[in-house]
Amino acid sequence: MFDVGFWEILFILVLALVIIGPERLPGAARQVGLFVGKARRYVEGVRSEVESELDIGEFKRMLHNQEVQITELQQQLKTGINEVSTDIKKELPSSDFLSDTPSHSVHEEQDSDVKNVGSEDSASADAVQTKQDKS
Repeated sequence: MFDVGFWEILFILVLALVIIGPERLPGAARQVGLFVGKARRYVEGVRSEVESELDIGEFKRMLHNQEVQITELQQQLKTGINEVSTDIKKELPSSDFLSDTPSHSVHEEQDSDVKNVGSEDSASADAVQTKQDKS
């Protein structure tokens, strides 16, 4: 963690011996040991609480389960779409798709009206002409 080697520890011990003195050094070492032990236990407790609160494995399992459910739903949707499209193709063949519309076009009606104009009298020809102008 701190990357402290042998020579650094030896230097700290010699410095502590000079500053504290030989009489109080064992008591100070004991106090430092107790403090380091409490700090380690505190850090380990916090780490275990954080890991239990944020259980990464549990989140991964939940995410995987959600992905599986999404994939299953996508497959069901595709199957449903395929079934509906085949049902539509069976029910409505392409030739009968617009069965309620007349089989002749508007242009054919106008042409037949124009042909009838020649055989009718002039009053009915004017009526057909006004009909064509309105449309």
